[in-house]
Amino acid sequence: MTITVYKIDHETYQVRKDNELLGTIKTYRNLYHDTCIYLKIKLKVYPANFPFDAILQQESKPLELLTDSKNKNLIEFLIHNGFQCKRHCFTPTVSKNYLKHSLTSDLTIQPFTQVDPKYLECCDLLYRYYKKTHATVAPLTANYATFIDEVPTKTGFYNLNQKNEIENVVFTENNEIAYICSINHKNCEAFIQATLRKIFWPIVKLS
Repeated sequence: MTITVYKIDHETYQVRKDNELLGTIKTYRNLYHDTCIYLKIKLKVYPANFPFDAILQQESKPLELLTDSKNKNLIEFLIHNGFQCKRHCFTPTVSKNYLKHSLTSDLTIQPFTQVDPKYLECCDLLYRYYKKTHATVAPLTANYATFIDEVPTKTGFYNLNQKNEIENVVFTENNEIAYICSINHKNCEAFIQATLRKIFWPIVKLS
């Protein structure tokens, strides 16, 4: 059995087993993580030994792929062929009914919007934190201006330390948490608790 890979256009590889068409592998790039080439694999079966080196030589960049953890066969196929799992991502859906413990934090936090004088400071912290935490997995390649224009949401909360510096930030959108960043992990939990109290039990001002 021979597995062959042919590049049929600038982003598509056709995969064959002998003369049988198994499917395609699409490639794409991510402006924010442009140190690698991302793959979308659509094959009828996953051959035990696959010539990913042929794609690697063509693209001249490391190969990366995002997939759901439910895709067990695909994951086994990738690991068998030399890929490593670098990151797990989770998208939980929670409400105050899921709380197992009371939110006891009395940390003072401040809300912000895009017009707040502190907004750009919050964005700057997110940029630095995002860049640091992604450095060993998928380094951030977008410049500061592009990142700030596209990534942060327009609302959230922050807290200040004794030097009046921002040390924890959460960006929110439609009452959901989008990003969390911190320079003080010792009180980050207290900050998250205080944020959840604001989200779960917002104060309604009556006019």
